Amino acid sequence: MLGVFLLGITVAASSGAQSERRERYLALAQATLQKPVTNDELRAAILSPAGVESIRALFERSISESLDAGGTLVTPELGGESTLDGGRLILVSYPDPVHPILREMVALRGEPARLLAFLESTPDGSEVLKGSGGLNALLYQMSRGTPTEQQIALLARVTDSAVAAYFKTWRADPKIQARMIEATEWRGRYAGFWHIHPPRLRGKGFESGIEPSLEDMQNAIDLGQFLTLVFQPDGFDAYDLSPLAQTRTPDLARARVVSYGSPDWMLYFEGVVRARRGR
Repeated sequence: MLGVFLLGITVAASSGAQSERRERYLALAQATLQKPVTNDELRAAILSPAGVESIRALFERSISESLDAGGTLVTPELGGESTLDGGRLILVSYPDPVHPILREMVALRGEPARLLAFLESTPDGSEVLKGSGGLNALLYQMSRGTPTEQQIALLARVTDSAVAAYFKTWRADPKIQARMIEATEWRGRYAGFWHIHPPRLRGKGFESGIEPSLEDMQNAIDLGQFLTLVFQPDGFDAYDLSPLAQTRTPDLARARVVSYGSPDWMLYFEGVVRARRGR
């Protein structure tokens, strides 16, 4: 479900002269070593009014940024790194490098030659091109003459499939992480990586997000934490996966789950979904 290529604190620390913001970022790790973030602290921060609002806003953003794939709105995963500062959980969001490519794919699928050139112009675009079942050959054929109705229909299906596959993931490469480190005012203690499993939009409503995958658990083992925020119709579940890093075992039963529920949650997000579908 997720591909992550990460710079990481230890790698960043060896990169020579540091900017002031990078130094602050690296100092987070030292602060965490001196006073590790406990599950009780994380739970309190998540369930605080500010924590709930921050997480709610992430799900709302995912819905607002959804893409239409064959009549189904596909919600993107979002993710980044987090700190705990004065009892407040700060979720710094990192952009996924592939998501903008998918948006451009949808916009350009009526122009096969331009779409092919666009995808071939970057490594990430080439990855999508090669990984989307026959897309390369199809675009090449369509760009050499007048596309047939069958080719146009097939291109629509292939691009919809690519959106469904790649838009439901989140990853951050070293360049993006480095750029976001320089763009963020860091403070507090380092709390680890996070990402969301947003609502799945079905028909006129929505369904729960998916629980943490095996790959999510492996990321937690490798990174020390991979907080997974899973949308529920009446709230959300926050999976603290840090215990898996201690046992080195991808066992979801070892995760510590913080659950939030509200009677107003469903009504609020029904309005959000209606607004998105009404665009």
